[in-house]
Amino acid sequence: MRPQAAVHDGAMTKPAPDLLDTLRSLRQSRRFLPTPIAHEDLEQLLEVARWTGSAKNTQPWHLIVVTEPEANTALAGYGDFTDFLAGVAASIVVAVEGEGRSVAFDDGRLQERVMLAAAARGIGSGTAWFSSGTARRKVRDLLGFPSHMEPWSAIGLGHTDTSQAQASPQLSGRKAVEEIVSWGRYGVVSPSGE
Repeated sequence: MRPQAAVHDGAMTKPAPDLLDTLRSLRQSRRFLPTPIAHEDLEQLLEVARWTGSAKNTQPWHLIVVTEPEANTALAGYGDFTDFLAGVAASIVVAVEGEGRSVAFDDGRLQERVMLAAAARGIGSGTAWFSSGTARRKVRDLLGFPSHMEPWSAIGLGHTDTSQAQASPQLSGRKAVEEIVSWGRYGVVSPSGE
């Protein structure tokens, strides 16, 4: 399902209901069919990545698209929660320049945008994290990143195998809004202060 364009209501712009549904329904996919992803789709995802915002517009990243199964299988062994990369049709490895909270924020922002774009094109996705210095060094060596770039993460892509169990909120649930939101001050559960 592709999100519809924004609906204009007088001077206000409201997101189309399909877009909100896409935002609410985005989930990690970790089991994929062996079907390749079209080059055009990968180019569209990279264009979305290119336009992702970053702190002070530094654009601190470099992306490597990995479509070779052997390389993705190697990446699957380089961190916690990376095993699923062995079954992806493609991955986008994200390396960032610099360190600190803003770089981590920028990396996460880019990943989420690419995942949403993938969902809009009918492609499943999941995030992987190269969690140690040793893992990142292996990724750097495998893909040829220069030493000033830290390959922290990858976005695994593929057509989700719906015949296999996937992580879902139906299994783990979601907290009620009242449990995670306060209005104006901690513990105030409604905008009227009740």
